[in-house]
Amino acid sequence: MDHRQKIHRSGKGVYFFILTAGVIISIVVLYVLLLGFRINFIFSNLMDSAAKVKLSVANAKFEFLKSSSDTSNTSIINAWEHLSLAELYAGKLFEEKDPFSFIALPLHKIELQDKVQKLQGELLNYRGETSLLLKNKLKTSPAAESLFNNIVSITDEIELDLRILLDSEIKVFRITLFGLIGFCVLLPFITSFIFYRYEKQRSSFIKQIESATITLEKGLHKKTRVEEALQETQRQLTTLIQNLPGMVYRCKVDSEWTMEFVSDKSYQITGYKPNELINNHVTSYNSLINPQDKVKIWDHIQKSVEQRKSFQLVYRITTASGYEKWVWEEGIGIFSEEDELIALEGFITDITEQKLIEDQLQLQSNALEAAANGIVITDKNTSLIWANSAYWHITGYSKSDFVENKMNVFKSEFHDITFFEHLWDTIKSGEIWRGEMINKKKDGSTYFQEMTITPIRSSENQIIYFVAIIQDITERKKSEDALRESEFRFRGLYENATVGIYRTSLSGKILMANPTLQRILGYDSFTELTNLDAKDSYLDPNTRAIFTKELNLKNRVFGFESRWKKKDGTIIYVRESARVVKDEDDRPVFYEGTVEDITDKKLAEEQLISAKERAEQSDRLKSEFLAQMSHEIRTPLNVILSFTGMMKDELQDQVDEELKKGFDVIDEEGKRIMRTIELIINMSELQTGNYNFNAKEIDLNTDIIQKQFRNYQPIAKQKKIAFNIVNNINNTKVMADEYSVNQIFYHLIDNAVKFTSTGKVEINLNKDPRNNVYVDVVDTGVGISEEYMKMLFTPFTKEEKGYTRNFEGNGLGLALVKKYCDLNNAEIKVTSQKGKGSIFRITFLKK
Repeated sequence: MDHRQKIHRSGKGVYFFILTAGVIISIVVLYVLLLGFRINFIFSNLMDSAAKVKLSVANAKFEFLKSSSDTSNTSIINAWEHLSLAELYAGKLFEEKDPFSFIALPLHKIELQDKVQKLQGELLNYRGETSLLLKNKLKTSPAAESLFNNIVSITDEIELDLRILLDSEIKVFRITLFGLIGFCVLLPFITSFIFYRYEKQRSSFIKQIESATITLEKGLHKKTRVEEALQETQRQLTTLIQNLPGMVYRCKVDSEWTMEFVSDKSYQITGYKPNELINNHVTSYNSLINPQDKVKIWDHIQKSVEQRKSFQLVYRITTASGYEKWVWEEGIGIFSEEDELIALEGFITDITEQKLIEDQLQLQSNALEAAANGIVITDKNTSLIWANSAYWHITGYSKSDFVENKMNVFKSEFHDITFFEHLWDTIKSGEIWRGEMINKKKDGSTYFQEMTITPIRSSENQIIYFVAIIQDITERKKSEDALRESEFRFRGLYENATVGIYRTSLSGKILMANPTLQRILGYDSFTELTNLDAKDSYLDPNTRAIFTKELNLKNRVFGFESRWKKKDGTIIYVRESARVVKDEDDRPVFYEGTVEDITDKKLAEEQLISAKERAEQSDRLKSEFLAQMSHEIRTPLNVILSFTGMMKDELQDQVDEELKKGFDVIDEEGKRIMRTIELIINMSELQTGNYNFNAKEIDLNTDIIQKQFRNYQPIAKQKKIAFNIVNNINNTKVMADEYSVNQIFYHLIDNAVKFTSTGKVEINLNKDPRNNVYVDVVDTGVGISEEYMKMLFTPFTKEEKGYTRNFEGNGLGLALVKKYCDLNNAEIKVTSQKGKGSIFRITFLKK
């Protein structure tokens, strides 16, 4: 340790001692002041609590004495409140604790706490004694007076002890304060003594330093001359290194290429300063090398070192800012006298820009080679210099064919001399020639080529090369021919179409219209039509808005019917179909569509509708007439049947058997007429819409089938045919109109029993997979032919070769069944074979 360090260290010690002493004094003074403030605060609280205990007990006693003359309980309540306050303040006396107080006289503190506990006990006793007095309705007692006096006495003792404690604490505070004052008086003397010793030691050290300085200056003068020479050499070397276009390095031969020396240019190349790379202080040079290049670099350096040769490398590094650079490195191994490899020394420079240029040239070369068009470079005499693969593919030739045969790139036997004179005049004048040429491939086939020839000038502005871009357009030529043919055909269809074809802008301007559309609207020319806004062709302009709204919403509209007005004001009916044409960004550009004049069709439809309405009106009149006539017939017929029955009963014993049979025939045929009238009335109600449909929940089995079964069982028994019900389901309830459903099964069962002579009639109840209830009415009767099946449900039709020849009927029953099924959302299906029987299935569909 030299003299300056000793002096400096001594000075630091003196200042540290003075600072420490000042801090200690400040802390002690602060403590004493806080202690004094705290003692005063605590003793004032304690004295206040003791005084309030005494006062609260006295107030409580006064209120108790006052309660004897107070009819209300106010005095007693106040007394208890004062007594509770006394107990509260006594509790505060006991609980008051502070680490800064009572440090001088702990024994007195213990005695004080004992007295406070005793005071609390006396207060409790006083509360109990007072309760007894109130209970016995006494003002006072010796015990209560004794307890009150004890409380006052203990409170006085506590106040006295507190004053004694306060005096003791004040004495301690004064002693501490005087001690501090004495220390502060001695501190300047101590400090002066320390400074005296410090200055004496400092003077001794200065004398030693001055003696050593004289000796040192003599040696330094000689050393300065040597250092100046070394510095000049170092400056020259540094200048040389700094002017090199890269960084000079020396590194260890380890896995991290740990740098021992790096020139300042390292920051320019890598983004790291020399001190950050040396000894891998921030990062190692190896960590900058691209991982894909590391193995190649290591192997190449090891091989060069073994052969005692210098090495050259090109590889990638990542700079501090994250950019990738290409660098070129040249180095050599450094060996010791024992021929041991101790380091590598070399030079690294940034070749990123050069590498990018090389890559760009390579990219351009690859792009030219990969181009789909043929690219050819010739000299000014059109001798081939270079051509890409596409050119050889287009022509079928190879480079050797051109070299050996001295072929001309810009030559063709399919064009006259005038064509080539224009070509040569153009390119020799320095202008670009563009045109099409027919040429022949190596295999003799011809092809169309599109060619662009560009002259290339030298720095002296002389034409030295020609670059030709050649494209085989044979297929394009074929496509153009096909397109022209297609366009010719489309033009014929467009102009001769039977419907109008148009294109309009989004705003309604007519952009295109074929002659048919012109004829539909009554215009003489397309020019005249372009002055018309599309909405003006509609009879109601709002119709155009409705049409375009639907078109924009759906992108297509088919069969939109509207009324248009022609140029002369004539109103026509049209059917319009259109679509929205959009661009690449899916934005609408225009509308295009077709227009068909359907005026004649509309008029025909209106005539048909009118005829249909007249027919329906006629049918309704017929139905109403039949209903009225049926009513008129049914009333007298009922009278005839009634009187016939009465006459039969009255004359039962007076007429012969033949007359009795006559009465039976009148009754049977009258009932047959009545049934026919009922059918006609039912049909007329359905056709005129007067039937009162009342849907409710009914049980098919109990409410309908069983009743019909009982009605027809005697007839089946009489005809000796089997008649059964097969119920395969538990729940046979459906929502339907009871009367119409009853009529359905009345007619079906009636027909089945009527047209079955042998075999059976069976009624099956089941459910289909969709849980719909269905009923099959099966018979082995005469069956229905395929020819009549189509008219089975047509009113007033009968199968002449089947039923009507041997059985009565009017052709209304099954027609009513079909209409009643439609009313009840029921489906009817029939399967039948002539001569073998029929199956009628009624399925009640769920709504």
